[in-house]
Amino acid sequence: MWHWLEIALIFLIFQDYTQSLRLVEVRIPNYVVKGSSAQLECLYDLDGESLYSVKWYKDGNEFYRYVPRDMPPAQTFLLPGVAVELHNSSDAIVTLHNVNLQSAGRFRCEGSGGAPSFQ
Repeated sequence: MWHWLEIALIFLIFQDYTQSLRLVEVRIPNYVVKGSSAQLECLYDLDGESLYSVKWYKDGNEFYRYVPRDMPPAQTFLLPGVAVELHNSSDAIVTLHNVNLQSAGRFRCEGSGGAPSFQ
């Protein structure tokens, strides 16, 4: 239950900065069989804005980033217990494979619409 609340709170805070991005639903399985795959879903509504990025974190550490303007758009970061299947992941879905005891933790996603302006 807490992971839903944590993710929703992050999106609510983040919405103050990007009014166009709205969290629709986040789906994270409560339990996964050791050695199997798990799908994490971050569903959002951009309300006409373009997507800048979606980032996934486990226990506060980023492990997946999707930036449509980058080539390639998806990037992973090494984290014990987190093995991302890039070919089965996108802006809205991250698939983890070979889930084990180290995979347990608090997962959250962050999304942003539009591109940041640098001055």
